[in-house]
Amino acid sequence: MNKLLIYGIISVCILSGAFAQVLFKMGLSNMEGKINVFTPEGFLRALFTKYILVGAVLYALAFFLWLLALSKLDLSLIYPLLSLGYIVTTFLSAVVLGERVNPSRWIGVVLIVIGVALVGLNR
Repeated sequence: MNKLLIYGIISVCILSGAFAQVLFKMGLSNMEGKINVFTPEGFLRALFTKYILVGAVLYALAFFLWLLALSKLDLSLIYPLLSLGYIVTTFLSAVVLGERVNPSRWIGVVLIVIGVALVGLNR
């Protein structure tokens, strides 16, 4: 398997995980006050709502793609790439969920990007 395909798989893994988080948040926000997810009944009801169910499917997809990527590249190289999910999730939180992301959070995201770039340069 060529490296471009593997990096594509890692990208889909990162995007799937980030979109799953957004869907989890959307699902839980829609239930606020209606379901207590800290009870067994409430947890099961929450689990089978459309947003959380789709999020779980995306999370499972990310998991299996991650296993595939792990079988092809060094963990010490690809694990730091997962931190790119922080960037995607922060961006999606602002755009999809309408969350206000203050400048200090964006600075943190930029520092993550710098760290990932440093790891990638050191192959």
